[in-house]
Order: sequence, then C-alpha cells, then structure tokens
Amino acid sequence: MAKLALFGGSPVRNEPYPSWPQGGSGESLWLEKVLAGNRWFAGLQGDDPDALGSLFGERFAALHGARFALPVANGSVAIEIALRALGVKPGDEVIVPSYTFISTATSVLMVGAVPVFADIEFHSYCLDPRDVARRIGPNTRVILPVHLGGQMADMPAMMEAAKQHGLSIVEDCAQAIGSALGGKRAGNWGDLGTFSFQSNKTMTAGEGGLVMTNDPSLAERVVALRAFGRFKGKGGVRSSDLTCQYLSSNYRLSEFQSAVLLGQLERFPEQDARRQANATRLTEGLKEIPGLDHIRVNKSSMKHGYYYYLVRYEPEAYGNLDPARLCDALNAEGIPFVPGDRKPLYRHPVFETRNLSNHLCPHALERYGQAVDLKNPECPVAEEACKSTIILRHQVLLGDTKDMDDIIEALWKVHKNINEILAKEEKE
Repeated sequence: MAKLALFGGSPVRNEPYPSWPQGGSGESLWLEKVLAGNRWFAGLQGDDPDALGSLFGERFAALHGARFALPVANGSVAIEIALRALGVKPGDEVIVPSYTFISTATSVLMVGAVPVFADIEFHSYCLDPRDVARRIGPNTRVILPVHLGGQMADMPAMMEAAKQHGLSIVEDCAQAIGSALGGKRAGNWGDLGTFSFQSNKTMTAGEGGLVMTNDPSLAERVVALRAFGRFKGKGGVRSSDLTCQYLSSNYRLSEFQSAVLLGQLERFPEQDARRQANATRLTEGLKEIPGLDHIRVNKSSMKHGYYYYLVRYEPEAYGNLDPARLCDALNAEGIPFVPGDRKPLYRHPVFETRNLSNHLCPHALERYGQAVDLKNPECPVAEEACKSTIILRHQVLLGDTKDMDDIIEALWKVHKNINEILAKEEKE
C-alpha cells in the first residue's frame, strides 16, 4: 500500500491544476476598445445604448433566455436591489438557506428585512422546499433559493409554495451561470435572478454582478435603483430628465469591467463544456470509492453549472475526520480540495441579535427575534453538511482527463490509508 504523502510518501501528482481567473486576447481587445474611446462610463442609469455594459447585458440575457439582464456593481448589491425592486420593507421576512455564502442573508439585513433560515436538502445542499413551507408566516414576502455550486434548487416546488402564499422569489444564481432545470435557465424561474462576477466565479471581472428578470416593470425599477433611484421622466417630461424617486446609491458597473466580461462571455461555452465532461468522468470514478458521494440530484433535465464540485463523505467511514484534515491529506497528494462551509449561516456572530441592534429598526429587530431562534434553528442537514463536505473549485475541472484520474487515484489512496491518519490524530 502506497504511503501517504502527508507522512512522507510520494504524492500522486506534482503538477498544478489550472489557475483562475483566466484572461487573454479576447478581454484585451474589449479593454482596448474602452481605452481608445471616451466612453468609460455606461451612462446616468448605466444603460446607454452604446455602452459595453448594455451589450454585455444583452448577450448575457441571450445566454440565459431572459428579456432583461442588468449589470450592477457586485452580486451582493444585486440581491439588495432585487429585494428593493419587489418593495421589501423593514421587518418583512425573507426565507434563505442556512448553508450558503453569507451575503445571501446579509443582503436581506441591508434592506432592513429579516432573514429566516431554512434547512437544505440532503442530496442537493439547496434550500429544502418542505422546510420552507413550514417557515412561511404572515410576514413572509420572499423566498430566496440559492443554486449552490451550480446545482439548481427545486424550483417547481418553490414556485408552487410562492403561488400558494402569494410570495415573490429571488433566485441567487451567483454560483449558477449557465445552470438550467427542465430547459429553463437559472434566473428565469423567479421574479428576479441575481448573479455575481466576483473573482472566483465562472465568469469574472474581479467584481461585478447582474440582476435578471422577464418583467419590464421590475427591470425599470432595477435600472433606477442601481443609479440613485433615478427614474426617467414620463408624462410629457423629457426622457433625459431623471427624478430621484427612491432612496438608493450608485451600483453601476464600469465599462472596464463590462469589457472584461464580454471577453469572458466569449470563452464561457468552451470552458463550460470542458467542466461538464470532466465532472462526468470524475463522478463515474467517485462511485467506486466507498463512503463518498458527489452532491448532485441526478435529473436528466438538470444542467449543473459546476462552480463547485461538492463531495460528501460518510463520517463513520472516515473516522469522523474533520474536513480540513481530510483536505490536508488530499492536498499533500497534489489535489486542491478545500473544506466546505464550516458553519451554517446562523452560527456567524453577525446574526446575533445584540450585533444587529444598531442596524435594524426596533420594529425589524422585534420581528427578527420572533422569527429566528438561534438556539434551536432546526437545520440538521446544514449542520451535518458542515462536518462532512469537501470541495473542488471549478477551475480544477478545466484540466484534462489525466487530471481527473489523478483526483480519483488520490481519493482511493487516502481512503485505503484512512486508519493511518486516524492513528496520527489520536497520538496528537
């Protein structure tokens, strides 16, 4: 049996996996276009017809089969703008998953609303519609599912719950560029969908975001809210007159970022196809290893975006080893696994009532105390996921077939030597 590299053995591989972000001549050509001209600004509302931001929005909308795709400063403010566009008020409740990136919930707080944490599904790590149903109350306004890692949430069930209770849906698609379910792309199921182009995303300009919708009136509100709440004049007033009707700030995207994103959009189809093929190969190999499972709902109608390749291990089969320690062993073999989220959202101190007292109005703070029980959140699947999940980032899937086979070999090697790691743990 080969000795683990963690304890001095030879690693499975020494070559690095593809790095991220990736840019090149495509991005350079678009950037040169901005530099050579005098349009470094997308306009007062960020939607001038000749702006690269407008062109990127049109092409991104076409990729996802949507009517409107409106670039904004980043993915977090995209959620804020979407909630404001729906008229969410202080004290309104928004149901969010307990296992996701923190800004899904903090964006709710930023508009003065109350995030209500719900559990996730075991086989997808996405918001559990059954748990959503039991947490809907008289103050609930929005359901905010996250397509975690590119895996689509159960949107038909979410839509049914929203319809039954008269609620709106905002899809957090930050990790789901190009994902789809039943032929419908992410961001098209709910009232609005939000995207992120932060540095780690499968399409990036370092920062950036976007709000997508098929509703013209919501699109108009998003355009105004991303630029100081300024609406174009109506009823005989010049269209160039912009009236600040709602309180907002400047969330417009620069032309430089739009230029980079146009280049990224051009290379996305080839990268997406490579990720899909390599993920399929990886999943086939993973099936043979005891105690490991790829987090994915196997539906032929679902297209996974593969921002993350999530792996759950059975704690008993791996001696209840901590995810970080398991990653240490795999990293030593040359495989860049990282631990999944180490705690559910509600375990972060920011969500403690005492830390929100200076940020929420008394009415909203009272609602928060009534709706959120931090001592007994009742999200057992999320709690377990934090103890048994490891992740490969999407750029790893841009390698070749040999790179995928090395991952499987390393996972087998660690599995066969798990007792050696556990013995070392006991001594320490």
